[in-house]
Amino acid sequence: MTTANDRMGAMFVGEHLALDFLNSVAAPKGTLIDWLQTEADLLEWLERSGLCEADELVTIQKGARAGELAVALKEIHDFRDALRDFIQIAAGQEELPLTHPVIARINEILRGGHMTAQIETSQAEDGQTTALVLRKKFELGSPRDLLTRIAEASAKLICEADFTYVRNCEGPTCTLYFLDISKNHKRRWCSMKVCGNRAKAAAHRKAKAAS
Repeated sequence: MTTANDRMGAMFVGEHLALDFLNSVAAPKGTLIDWLQTEADLLEWLERSGLCEADELVTIQKGARAGELAVALKEIHDFRDALRDFIQIAAGQEELPLTHPVIARINEILRGGHMTAQIETSQAEDGQTTALVLRKKFELGSPRDLLTRIAEASAKLICEADFTYVRNCEGPTCTLYFLDISKNHKRRWCSMKVCGNRAKAAAHRKAKAAS
């Protein structure tokens, strides 16, 4: 496994937060990379993904008791493994494995969370009009609550996504998953910059050798 100094940056190519979380350990170029390898990695990834705000994570880090973040990281790793098993079974299927244990695990995590709701103003894309929206979020009281945000994203994927369009990249060594939201649903690669270009280069070499 690569170290923090020589690995590539985390890839957010899943088109869904839950799949980006699943992809936080992957081998896009054949070498396994874990972008949640350390506690610092976890906090950085949560901020980059948008699941947590920077000030929330600072508060969590400052208030954490000795060992709490390490325990939370272990639980998050375990949950990622369980979610991966579900996705591997469900990807590309019309019917989901409704009795898969990860569903009960998600419900257990969500029951232990503390959700708040608040009316806020939201600006439209045109930047001119505003509307009132109801914002709901799970509060972060301790490091273990970080998993609640991840479980919520996973629940939304399972309940809302069309899994016939959840796919594994076709790169021969790539383990990245994505939700194909392209217009014609013909997406094949995690990224054209990584596996797409490698496939094109391989096809070009093969054609040149055959000519």
